[in-house]
Amino acid sequence: MTKTKGKVNLTTNQRLAIARGREQGRTLRKLAEQFNVDHSTFGKFLKRWRAQNGQPGKRRHSWAPVTNHQTDRNIVRASRSNPRLSAPEVLDQVSPRESPVASVRTIRRRLNDAGLFGRRPVKKPYISDRNRAARVAWARAHLNWTQSQWKRVL
Repeated sequence: MTKTKGKVNLTTNQRLAIARGREQGRTLRKLAEQFNVDHSTFGKFLKRWRAQNGQPGKRRHSWAPVTNHQTDRNIVRASRSNPRLSAPEVLDQVSPRESPVASVRTIRRRLNDAGLFGRRPVKKPYISDRNRAARVAWARAHLNWTQSQWKRVL
């Protein structure tokens, strides 16, 4: 019999059965085998159960999203148009000062969801116009080289 991996959500009936089984003197390991769940799950559950005096926990409700799909797109668009903008600067661009749409943390969260993370861009060495022209000329001069010619360079 294999045990489940990851997070396990016990149903109300399972919780009551576990509490009754524990009151009857069954061990955590026996209950774990019966419900096909890791025994550490039961230990955590029973600790919460005792702390709540045998009452099931309150249901948690998530907050309604502060931004809508269009605002999320505008946040991502502002960041992609200028990658050097910080989250507060993106917030200033997306919403006016008088009525901010969201917090800076929300802006960061939306950018992270879009795959944009707060990393600094790599600093690239300055290439002067003269050096750039010399590089292009060199590349054009060696454009038709064969592999054997390139091997001699190494």
